[in-house]
Amino acid sequence: MPKKSKQSSSLVTESDKSKKTKELIYRTAIRLFQEVGFEEATMRMIASEAGLALGSAYYYFATKEDIVLYFYEISQEYAKTNNEEFCNSTKDLKLRIRNIILSRIDYFSNYQNLVSVLASRAGDPRHRLSPFSPETAHLREEAIGMIRYAMESSNQKLSKEISVNLPELIWLYQLGIIYFWVFKSELKRERTVQVVDESLDLIFRLIRISNLPLLKSFFSSLFRFIRLVRDGK
Repeated sequence: MPKKSKQSSSLVTESDKSKKTKELIYRTAIRLFQEVGFEEATMRMIASEAGLALGSAYYYFATKEDIVLYFYEISQEYAKTNNEEFCNSTKDLKLRIRNIILSRIDYFSNYQNLVSVLASRAGDPRHRLSPFSPETAHLREEAIGMIRYAMESSNQKLSKEISVNLPELIWLYQLGIIYFWVFKSELKRERTVQVVDESLDLIFRLIRISNLPLLKSFFSSLFRFIRLVRDGK
């Protein structure tokens, strides 16, 4: 019986040198996006600043947008780890959601110039850097899944309908808070924290009374409307 050929060649991981080169290009690009602007920075400029040939930069990232998508992935990995660690410290859902939002803002605060540019593209789902684009769909699902994990492992009692719809609604709410923070950057962080705390109080009051007969009908209608807008059905 003939021996099976080894598949190791198809499972080759990046070498340490390759990883370091990719990281160098990424860090250089993010710094230039911050310092000179996303539009102004070119792949040639990034390669030159990194001390590499232009072809090397294109080998790891075909476009500047690919660098930003990598930035999204790294920020998502950080958010997931942070969320899991925080969830180990409390079962309170409101505190968990608060941490998800504020830790994301704290992370983005190191890249505020870049995030401001990206936020201006967010509303167009055809733009590949939009949180609503096909290219960011997996990151969107991961972010919603992170909220779902925080919800399902909490001590918060929720109706089935609320449980199904809440993760995506909280994700949209988080985007709104991030845009508020971006476009009100002249305000101190404390103002954003205040907005988060006040709005979360309101959200969780609504959750608490969502099972009352009159409001239950209202929420059912609201969720049907959201599905109609989102899915067309």
